[in-house]
Amino acid sequence: MHRLFKVLGSKQRMKILKHLLTVDEPICYCELEGVIDRDRSVIYRHLKKLESVGLLETRRAGKRVECWVDEKDKVRNLLTIANSITNQEVSAVES
Repeated sequence: MHRLFKVLGSKQRMKILKHLLTVDEPICYCELEGVIDRDRSVIYRHLKKLESVGLLETRRAGKRVECWVDEKDKVRNLLTIANSITNQEVSAVES
């Protein structure tokens, strides 16, 4: 479980994941360059980390590497819970 939260600890991976939650079809990872303003090799490494903890799926389609979030509701719930825990911890520290 610690690997999951470590993967979620990256702002760039969170941006990628949130973007993938908004699309209905698998997209090529090259289409994510504008999302985090990084080159394809960096995006590919982020996708592999997200895939390694089960947050998304990837497949090769010719020269393309397509990615998508398979279980969107579960991932949205996970992000909601993680966000609420983070907000509670920040509030507790500030008190």
